[in-house]
Amino acid sequence: MTVLHLFDLYLPHTMNWAWRLMRATPEVKQWVAAPWILDNEYYSPEFRFFTRPFQRLTGWLPTNEWEAAWFSVNLIRAERRWPLYRNWLFQQLRNNRPDVIHAHFAPVGCHYLEMAKRLDVPLVTSFYGFDYERLPFEKPVYRKRYKQLFEGAAAITTTGTFTPELLIKQGCPSEKITPIPLSISPNEFPYLEPKKIPGRLRLIQIATITEKKGHLDTLAALKIALKNCPQIHLTIAGERQDKGLLQQIQNFIKINDLEQYISLLNFLPHSELPQFLGQFDVFIHPSRKAANHDCEGAPVVILEALATGLPVISTIHSDIPGQLLHGQTGFLAPENDPATLAAYIERFYTMGNEAYQQMSKAAHRHIEQNFDLKINAPKLRQLYKSIVHPS
Repeated sequence: MTVLHLFDLYLPHTMNWAWRLMRATPEVKQWVAAPWILDNEYYSPEFRFFTRPFQRLTGWLPTNEWEAAWFSVNLIRAERRWPLYRNWLFQQLRNNRPDVIHAHFAPVGCHYLEMAKRLDVPLVTSFYGFDYERLPFEKPVYRKRYKQLFEGAAAITTTGTFTPELLIKQGCPSEKITPIPLSISPNEFPYLEPKKIPGRLRLIQIATITEKKGHLDTLAALKIALKNCPQIHLTIAGERQDKGLLQQIQNFIKINDLEQYISLLNFLPHSELPQFLGQFDVFIHPSRKAANHDCEGAPVVILEALATGLPVISTIHSDIPGQLLHGQTGFLAPENDPATLAAYIERFYTMGNEAYQQMSKAAHRHIEQNFDLKINAPKLRQLYKSIVHPS
């Protein structure tokens, strides 16, 4: 079986889970198409890449998403208006069709829906986050395009069992939706056997600086918790995407005299993440629905933290409740509730090593049993088979 994977950009580091999912189905021939392709660690030689003639002839394959980012962003925008790459791709495929076309993110599915129909190849479209609600909220034209996608796609996948309701409300037939949990390879994030000292807490949040990641809620919760728990240090690491929000974070820290309690780091290479997590006691990720309706799907970094044995404090948001077992592998607070987040921070602050070890081992076990790629990748392979050869 051959599957053509469609992206706007292949492949940003923050989407490494897509590459891992493809690698976890070696019996499937993987083809990759994108208007702009990066030559980074995810440019796998066993994949077939449909590189547009301009890139192939010039040999210009950036090694990361920040190199000439302005060019790639505007190129992708232009492709929506003038589908030169899509038309070229159709010509490459018309006499050598894949068995399945898999579009990653809803706008990609909308853009290539007509091409899939012309090729008479079933289309799978995966929703991951901003495309659940933000896109049709900011660009109402996508409300019509989503209805066309829901009608024309053979299958729609979500990141878990909580988000299908968001699509059903927008008109997607429930029978077309298949939750495929984002997953990891636990062996890449081995259990670090963390230990906990009562009366001290080292918190870590790793997330791109955007509103839906809840950084300001983390800071507000820290401010509250410090009243009773003075030996706390918070590290925040992540790509500084929203410069305005970054300024708000820096202002909050300064105004509230929190400089000694917080370290701000920039982007962290994914390869360094397992070892880096070993420096901390608890991972915090209080996701929230942003003002522009942006939301999470299922943050893979939560799975990675749990796999190493770090308990997690997060929120009841999108598919996160399926990733985190409240009271067993961490704690879930309501969205936009720094007071409850602070209470959970204090619980970990006073927690002794025995109780902490129980939660830490449960976190690692939960990932092994429920979020291993070896368990969930076959679900995607079975979905492909079901739409190619309906029973």
